[in-house]
Amino acid sequence: MPKICYNGQFIDKNEKVLSFNNRAFKYGDSFFETIRCVNGTPLFWEDHYFRIAGSFIVLKMSIPDSFNLDYFKDLIEELLEFNKLKNCHSRVRISFFRSEGGCYLPHTNSLGFIIDTVILDTHNYELNETGLVLGFYKENLIYSNHISRLKSNNRLLNILASIYAKENNLDDVLLLNTNKNIVESTLGNIFIIKDGNIITPPIEQGCVDGVMRKVLIEKTPFSIIQKQISISELLNADEVFISNVIRGIQWCASIDKKKYNKNNILNINKNLDQLI
Repeated sequence: MPKICYNGQFIDKNEKVLSFNNRAFKYGDSFFETIRCVNGTPLFWEDHYFRIAGSFIVLKMSIPDSFNLDYFKDLIEELLEFNKLKNCHSRVRISFFRSEGGCYLPHTNSLGFIIDTVILDTHNYELNETGLVLGFYKENLIYSNHISRLKSNNRLLNILASIYAKENNLDDVLLLNTNKNIVESTLGNIFIIKDGNIITPPIEQGCVDGVMRKVLIEKTPFSIIQKQISISELLNADEVFISNVIRGIQWCASIDKKKYNKNNILNINKNLDQLI
């Protein structure tokens, strides 16, 4: 039986551990972190850990002394071994939630967590051969603030946008902020390439502070410009791709009937794959 890790204890995945009063269920008082693991080891673990620590601070959750850099890494690796995922690629999700009690005002700022695992069917960061077909989602807009940068469990906008994409036979849609600039897609952070320049929106535009976005900016040899991207700039770009830590980067073949190539994206993906 596959296991999960609940507050540091390894239990069977089919055991019921969350009550009706769980604050993640009642108020969305929670956030999550998604991590790609290769042969039992979390990729870019320090970047994930420091984003988790930053989320604790923004959400005013009390951090136990035991929550250090090695604590969760050890739990992840032990859980992967329990689930016989030490010799493959896997996806790990850690969900953090404030402890029960209170209404909007919590009774405590202590927290709990669950770690679960899923095997992946991809090896390394393989670039998609068939480019994504995207559109725009304009029915709800992103308000830029510190919360918009977190992986909050309140993903209603992403859910509605994903439904819109399916209803319109699209692979994904792009999300806009209140200034009608491009922020990201439901799948991850967005990058455009124009005349050889790689551009991505700054965090201040309202996008999630993605780990893969940070890896591309800080750990690859490419110079990446952070600036706001208008719809017209996007539609005049030469190439477009989306990044997330599970899939790496994904080539976008068309947006609103505009076609894009992948000449530079192939080279970016090659450099990214070497980081594994």
